[in-house]
Amino acid sequence: MKRFLLLFVVIGLIAYGIVYLPPVREHVIGPFTTSLAQVSGWLIQVFGGQVWVNANTLAIRGFAVQVLDMCNGVEATIVLWAALLAFPAPWVYKLKGLLIGTLTVHTLNIARIISLLYLGAWNRQWFDWAHLYLWDALIMLDILVVFLVWLRYIPRDPAPLEPRLA
Repeated sequence: MKRFLLLFVVIGLIAYGIVYLPPVREHVIGPFTTSLAQVSGWLIQVFGGQVWVNANTLAIRGFAVQVLDMCNGVEATIVLWAALLAFPAPWVYKLKGLLIGTLTVHTLNIARIISLLYLGAWNRQWFDWAHLYLWDALIMLDILVVFLVWLRYIPRDPAPLEPRLA
């Protein structure tokens, strides 16, 4: 457990350090955030909504949201990746967990962005509460659930807990 916690913290700090490097922010995180807004806008249009998208900003009649750094799911993904990479498991399972977990986090985050856009147009107080509290908790809960489900699928060490006497 100590090894896991130490690795979790170290991997998380290294990942956050890399993500916050100016070239990474400019050439990776910025375009990713813009594409997240584009995908969210596209989904709204696919389901018949009218939305205007400009870079990382989505607007509907009466309200607009700007997808910023702490709202793009990158930090949540780092937490999940740190947990998956720190846990002692075969690499093939880690890679599957990273892929499926990342898709899960970002799919939920797109739902978050779209719901907040419509919630803000309906009621600004509810938007503030959902944005600051509800969705943050749901995203963290998503990370926990993904991690726990992933744990159920990794192989168990077949070695017995107690040494056998011959």
